[in-house]
Amino acid sequence: MQRLAVVVSFMLLLFTAAASAQFTDWSAPTKVPGYVNSNAPETCVAVSKDGLSLYFARFASTTGYDLYVSNRSGVEDSWGWPTLVPNVNTNSNEFCPALSLDEHQLYFASARPGGCGDGFPDIYVSRRHDRRDDLGWQAPENLGCESNGGVNSPRADQAPTFFEDESGTVVMYFSSNRVVSQGSDIYQSRMLGDGTFGPATPVTELNTAPFNEIGTAVRRDGLEIIVDSTRPGGLGGRDLWVATRESTADHWSPLVNLTLLNSAGADGGRLSMSFDGRALYFTSDRSGPPNTDIYVTTRERLHGKKP
Repeated sequence: MQRLAVVVSFMLLLFTAAASAQFTDWSAPTKVPGYVNSNAPETCVAVSKDGLSLYFARFASTTGYDLYVSNRSGVEDSWGWPTLVPNVNTNSNEFCPALSLDEHQLYFASARPGGCGDGFPDIYVSRRHDRRDDLGWQAPENLGCESNGGVNSPRADQAPTFFEDESGTVVMYFSSNRVVSQGSDIYQSRMLGDGTFGPATPVTELNTAPFNEIGTAVRRDGLEIIVDSTRPGGLGGRDLWVATRESTADHWSPLVNLTLLNSAGADGGRLSMSFDGRALYFTSDRSGPPNTDIYVTTRERLHGKKP
């Protein structure tokens, strides 16, 4: 029986490696260069398609977490001084930003009054006309309560991320602890014809009760996912895990620990993968909890391979 388990585990590793064979291994993570990290905790990160805008949350004792954006001139440059994202922050926590695929919408979590739960975060969306204007965001709207066919539950809903499946439908993954006994799980919601998102369903193969699956990064082709999870078998309290699949109609393979990226601390948050799949941004307290900083790891695409 033990030999069978070893063989099965080996086959799972081979499957994951084969599905990701278009890339080299990830590099050792480093703090993002520039002015993004500070003496305050930073968490939950989203990078734009062109790699020149970085959205994230930073904590302040007076307002809790607020959303900031930092820019750079080129993908090899350091990040500039962050600016508060206009029209979206309140005295409640705003965190876990995510850009829509067309970059005209900014999704994020907020525990502001008037949501679907009593003090728990909901997912909101802000819009802009010019996708290059990082300061052009309008007042946000709630994505709607599940009691009315929307996404948000009476519990915590957060960490959205997006990809387009092979039918051309935009899919949102996010984390929710709406079933308390399950911990936080990954859910999915599909975009409807009017641009709203319908009722959410769990992505069962990614979830392990009662442990927490908190954030995800999905490669733009929908065939690779990296998950922040507290499941057993990791190096720290929260680790990064990877799964793959052959098409967006398939279930995800079992998650495999990304040992090279993880520390003895907490690694994850709202993750963000670059548009070309070559960079992964995440948060970690490896430099000394309770502070968290934003890290980046990179990999190279193998010759002739495209995601």
